[in-house]
Amino acid sequence: MSYLDQPLRKFIEDLGARTPAPGGGSASALAGALGCALGNMAAAFTTGNEKFKAVEPEAARLNARLAALRERFAELLHKDIAAYNAYAAARALPRDTAAAKQARSTALGAAKESATVVPEEMVAAASEGLQLVEDLCAIANPSLASDLAVAAYFLEAAARGAGIQVLCNCAAADKEERNAGRRTAVAEKIRQCEAARERIHAAVARLLGI
Repeated sequence: MSYLDQPLRKFIEDLGARTPAPGGGSASALAGALGCALGNMAAAFTTGNEKFKAVEPEAARLNARLAALRERFAELLHKDIAAYNAYAAARALPRDTAAAKQARSTALGAAKESATVVPEEMVAAASEGLQLVEDLCAIANPSLASDLAVAAYFLEAAARGAGIQVLCNCAAADKEERNAGRRTAVAEKIRQCEAARERIHAAVARLLGI
């Protein structure tokens, strides 16, 4: 059963159990979903309000995009768990013959690739979410300013948490020499996320007069 159809306590308890999944990647996806949801709340309190009538279409557009991204994070939460489970299953494959060893190696390679691609997608989603929240900051009901700041904090945490999974899963050298480029790309994306979070924090501080 999907974690989305169970109490939040179930995910938290499973996360804290002596089991490998859910782990850091799926927790990062949850952080991203929470960040998007806070952006949704800020947008919802901006629409349907006469004071913000002029920006209502843009607020509604951002709300819809954040809702779609929130669902994307929910999907990635489960994809991350599936990727790790596939890796664990591949590690348990027999290696008593040359053919078995080759099959195990192929399965491990495919599973490790999935376990790298999924957090890469999380980092990209977090970056998109931060851009949407930053756009929302410019028009949102200022009563929701602190919620927008927290949305940014969650999204940056999602990027950082997923990013370290990428760095971990493609840390070793590989024959195709793709790993160095992937590590560099994710590190740059995280720097961009940090910069966006700093801009959002500054914008919220101005709204709050602090």
